[in-house]
Amino acid sequence: MSNKILDADRMLRSLFPAGPDTTTVMATIEVIGGFELFNTRPYHNYETWGQGYRITANGITVVAEDLDDALNLWKTKNDNK
Repeated sequence: MSNKILDADRMLRSLFPAGPDTTTVMATIEVIGGFELFNTRPYHNYETWGQGYRITANGITVVAEDLDDALNLWKTKNDNK
């Protein structure tokens, strides 16, 4: 166990605060991969495999290559809901 809390952990805890119900799934975060799935890095070409994240919560689903980007995108969509 680490004593350091990652920025993504802080953001998750902020977006989905703890409450009295400990059995509720607040969000689902999936690691997804596929051929030509993401291509946001300068060193990527179009014929490669990629991985990223899909976050689903509150009726909103977002996909991004990096977890922090996916969390920010989900927050933006949820704020504009």
